[in-house]
Amino acid sequence: MYLRVVVIIFIFIFCGNVGAVSSLTFIAEDLHPYHFKNKSGEVDGASVDIAKAVLREAELKAKFEIMPMARAFHQLEANPNTIMLSLLKTPARQNQFKWLGAVYFTDAYLVSLKSHKDEVTHLNHAKFYKVGTIRGYLSAKYLIKMGFEEDKNLILTSYYQQAWQMLYKGRTDFVLMNTLTLDNELKMSGLDPNLITKRLHLADFPSILYFAANNQLDEQTASLISQALKNIKVSGEYQAILKKWQLPLPPSIN
Repeated sequence: MYLRVVVIIFIFIFCGNVGAVSSLTFIAEDLHPYHFKNKSGEVDGASVDIAKAVLREAELKAKFEIMPMARAFHQLEANPNTIMLSLLKTPARQNQFKWLGAVYFTDAYLVSLKSHKDEVTHLNHAKFYKVGTIRGYLSAKYLIKMGFEEDKNLILTSYYQQAWQMLYKGRTDFVLMNTLTLDNELKMSGLDPNLITKRLHLADFPSILYFAANNQLDEQTASLISQALKNIKVSGEYQAILKKWQLPLPPSIN
């Protein structure tokens, strides 16, 4: 009888752990070339490949989903086994999520059309113009914190395609975006990248993207993922993935 109880408890614990691990879900918005749905409808991208390499290294399984950013945040906060493929860490988010390791980086600039002649040497100068970015993004919160006001000098859109279209049509003067994805975003929006230029680098804008998990993700799984990410950086697999996607290596990312 005692042996039977021990076996049942062991099976329950083992199956519970397997269930928790097998139900892992990596989520992200549609942002080429990091995470997006390819022509076959499969989730693809550099960050997806990094996550898959991490899962192989850690001997874990997960599914991948692409969804709007607002829904992704809701799922990240509601589901203990959810991990965001790339998220900027800020002081406000520090204790909100479990940070599993740095995945990549961003490079934030105010961007304008080349035909816009006025020079902007400080962010305060841009307050006399209309600056566009995406609603719900950290860039929107950053601009509001810096004193920009929606529908006055801050124009928020739902998607990056809309933000670029408004710039090209002259409805905004600048766009605050990660310029590492600039050419891809413009080409996918049917716009000519040769018409725009970087105007102002925002050095104080958070720049490191992390795997970010729900705070309730179990510690063993979190530790396995963090260590596996470190391992693929040491082995060179991480660098090979970035090369495959023609992305520059981060200046320093641990």
